[in-house]
Amino acid sequence: MDRRVKGSYTVEMALISGIWLLVIFASLLLLMGSYMRVWDTAGACETAVYGSTMAVSRQIDGVSKAKEKERARIDAYQVSGSKREIIVSFDKNLKIPFQNLSWHRKAVIRSKVIRPVLFIEKVQKTRRILDRER
Repeated sequence: MDRRVKGSYTVEMALISGIWLLVIFASLLLLMGSYMRVWDTAGACETAVYGSTMAVSRQIDGVSKAKEKERARIDAYQVSGSKREIIVSFDKNLKIPFQNLSWHRKAVIRSKVIRPVLFIEKVQKTRRILDRER
């Protein structure tokens, strides 16, 4: 057997192992970033729906309730809106420890305040008016 070929597999594996490590760590960063994106979006949706649900009765301000819920969370969301719509947004960066790379995550979630009782009352009122005209 030739002595020059004896260590060739070791050299080839040493060269290929760097590529495998790059693929493994890139996959882990992609999974972690996707998981954090889903987590942040779900938290923003939960906060927006909570505020719009609390605003169904006119006695409670939905924006202030959503802000109270947001303060209890560790994540920082910006809550704004009006009596008809709650808007929750976030703007975050995931720092990747390679050449100062970062993954910018940004979303805006809107939740309308729907008052089914008012809608039903409007439909019934319209029906009564139409019945009187006939």
